[in-house]
Amino acid sequence: MLKVMWRKKWLWIITPILASGAAFLFTLNQVQKYRASTQLSTGFTMNDQVHLKEEWFNPRDADIKFNNLLSSMNAGAPTNFVQYRLLLHELEGKEEPFHQPDPEKLQTDSEEIKYVKDLVTGMLNDLKPLSTSSPGYPVIRKFLMAYNYDYLVVRANLNIYRIPNTDFIQVDYVSDSPHLSALAANAFCEEFIRLSKSLTTERAGESVDFLNNLVIQKKSDLDDKMETQRLFKTGNNLFNVEKEGENKLVQLSDLEKQRDEIRSSLQRVELTRGNLNRQLNGIAGTTGVLDNQKIIELRNTINNLNDRYITGGQQDNALKDSISFLREQLRIQTAGTGSSPTTPTLTKAEIQDKLNDLEVEYQVARTNLITVEAKITSLQYSFSGYASKEAKLEAIQKDVDLASEEYLAAVAKFNEAKNRLLASNTLRQTSAAFPPHDPLSSKRLIIVGLAGFSSFSICIFIIALFEFLDQSLRSVDKFSSIVNLSLIGSIIRLNINNFNIPQIFNQTGNESGELFKSILRKIRHEVVSLNSQVFLITSLRKNEGKTFTIIALSYILSLVNKRVLIVDTNFRNNILSQVLPKGSKVKSIEDRQLVAGLLTSSKQGKADVESDDKEMAYELITPTIYKNVFVVTNAGGGIASPAEILSGRNFANLIEGFKANFDYIILEGGALNDYADTKELVQYVDKVITIFSAQSTVSQQDRESIQYIKSLGNKFGGCVLNKIDPKDYKS
Repeated sequence: MLKVMWRKKWLWIITPILASGAAFLFTLNQVQKYRASTQLSTGFTMNDQVHLKEEWFNPRDADIKFNNLLSSMNAGAPTNFVQYRLLLHELEGKEEPFHQPDPEKLQTDSEEIKYVKDLVTGMLNDLKPLSTSSPGYPVIRKFLMAYNYDYLVVRANLNIYRIPNTDFIQVDYVSDSPHLSALAANAFCEEFIRLSKSLTTERAGESVDFLNNLVIQKKSDLDDKMETQRLFKTGNNLFNVEKEGENKLVQLSDLEKQRDEIRSSLQRVELTRGNLNRQLNGIAGTTGVLDNQKIIELRNTINNLNDRYITGGQQDNALKDSISFLREQLRIQTAGTGSSPTTPTLTKAEIQDKLNDLEVEYQVARTNLITVEAKITSLQYSFSGYASKEAKLEAIQKDVDLASEEYLAAVAKFNEAKNRLLASNTLRQTSAAFPPHDPLSSKRLIIVGLAGFSSFSICIFIIALFEFLDQSLRSVDKFSSIVNLSLIGSIIRLNINNFNIPQIFNQTGNESGELFKSILRKIRHEVVSLNSQVFLITSLRKNEGKTFTIIALSYILSLVNKRVLIVDTNFRNNILSQVLPKGSKVKSIEDRQLVAGLLTSSKQGKADVESDDKEMAYELITPTIYKNVFVVTNAGGGIASPAEILSGRNFANLIEGFKANFDYIILEGGALNDYADTKELVQYVDKVITIFSAQSTVSQQDRESIQYIKSLGNKFGGCVLNKIDPKDYKS
């Protein structure tokens, strides 16, 4: 590849020079450009605003915000507003204009100018971008085009980007006027900030209003729930549910204790009354026996119940009350029994009075018991109603809690929206753009250098591309990599008329001629080194240079006093038979009249055949125009193969006869891809030499023929690469 590049060095040297010269001339009258710059602070990476809640900096969110902001700034609307400002500057005439309108594009009057100025001013104040549906679009666009403030021009001069790792957006504007650049950069920042505030306030204001209404609604719902709870508590005297429940339990416990005491008192009265009745009736003895028996039964019952109470874990309050009641009866029974005398100690009247008192006491106790049990029943009933009210109150409380949570959530969202509204308008211009003093570098040298470098690169690329696409056997290196056959030599391409090889050898001082002679001498050396006498020169295709190679090889061998016989066995294209014979009397190998013993299947003796062979061989040989070079011709134009033409003839004996009188015998075979001639002639020769043209490529059919050549083994003598460009040969 490097050799190819060096051979074509003038192409990649002259082309960059011409390209650089053209770039130099193109930039000769380049207009000076001025760039004005300003910066916008976004506030995305700073936390100096007042927030209602703590917010953490998120780099990913900041990158998304910057991308969204840059997309908005690069949209069409901000650029339209810059166009409005620049056009109004030209139309108002208060300051020196930057551009003069093109007379061919703008033919107007004062009324049209006033109309356009009012229209553009209104669109700028209302922040309306320019579109095909805008009022007065054709005339506005006509003025913009005339003053060179078209959208594409303004947008191309505007450059917006984020300064890396900062909170700032850089805005640059480049034009042919320093004041125009400063005005455009400042106008872009001012109009974009105004547009951003308008859009943000509109969107955020709608959100804040919606959330404010939502807070009011949730507050009203919470007030309604709390009022319902208050009315329910007031109507059911449920001010402190837990305290009231504890009080009712205490009252119930006291009433149950009071009931037990009344029951004990009634039992005592009954026992006393019974004792008095027994005294009254005078049956104390029998009564004492009955009393003792009753005391024993009471004790046994108390013991059984006590065991059950202890075994049950002392948790059964009803069992505990029964034990207490029986113990009280046992006490009364024991007291009555111990105090009962065997004989009455009171008079009948006294006993009757006591019985009357006990009756009164019994009735009072009975009335009290009924009252207490009624109160207990009332309290127990109130407990069931109290549980229902408590469940309803709990449901109302849940509604109140849910309404309170919704209200607090709405308040939090409202505060967040207000916070975003306060923090949304953080975009501001940190520094104004001033008219630059010095123009931008023209970059003329860079343009010229890039033109030269790019043209150089393109040349190298094209050369490499053509080299890659070129699959011809152009050089020895490519032949070795593609064909992979041994090469005994290569022949350069020369313009030689009528195969006049001696003319080249007789010339001196011609570089190509000297190279050609040197090449042929190298091939002669390689052929001699093969130590063979009979050669078959063939090729894969037609017009590869077999005839030229045979003549050149024969001539170079004749220069060292070698007798060379050329046998033209290419029966389809007999150029050798046409150009080599000397004289007009030529006998061809197909001549049937010459068949005596050698060329027929004779039954003569061996000695007779050999003598006839020699005589016949001499008759077929024709001198050529070259010394020591002879030829056996053929009539040509045949369609038969060598095997068909030579069938029934002892061609091997003929070759043996030739070998006795010539140092080298060279046969020509037809193209391997097209004919079987070469394969039929291989049996008669010692070595096969294949000719390849450097201008040819290798096809699939060629590869099949190459595979056949490799199968020849020791009979393969090598290849000759013909028609090489002298430049490729030297490289």
